[in-house]
Amino acid sequence: MGDGGGAAVEAGEYGKAKISVWWDIENCQVRKGCELHAIAQNITTALVKMGYCGPVSISAYGDTNGIPSSVQQALNSTGIALNHVPAGVKDASDKKNLVDMLFWAVDNPAPGNYLLISGDRDFSNALHQLRMRRYNILNISCCRGSLRCSHGEQGLEYC
Repeated sequence: MGDGGGAAVEAGEYGKAKISVWWDIENCQVRKGCELHAIAQNITTALVKMGYCGPVSISAYGDTNGIPSSVQQALNSTGIALNHVPAGVKDASDKKNLVDMLFWAVDNPAPGNYLLISGDRDFSNALHQLRMRRYNILNISCCRGSLRCSHGEQGLEYC
């Protein structure tokens, strides 16, 4: 994961740095049968196993009207910030996510870690620019539109 591809990266200067998780919940939905209250803890545990022990914040973006209120409440109760982006405007969720990601960099000088959970490639230029400014990029792609994700050897799974 990150620049080197796996736990061998030895988080180094990034190990104790803040970790900001950006989740495209529209394109990477919660898998049916997933233990909702465990998602945030599972993400944090996976990061710790890879050597990233800094404070973690998790933000999810999408049209929350399509997410059952019980799922929203469960995610919110674990500290996941749900950001509602109304449907109807092309790429509105990605744009809101991207703007917030860049503001996070302004408020949190490097070193810092970004974990992007998305099936899109729309973020590649912004992530490259952040990497050039000494932010560590941890990128996870969705598996068939659900949050049962893996990356390289790590096999990260949040449900």
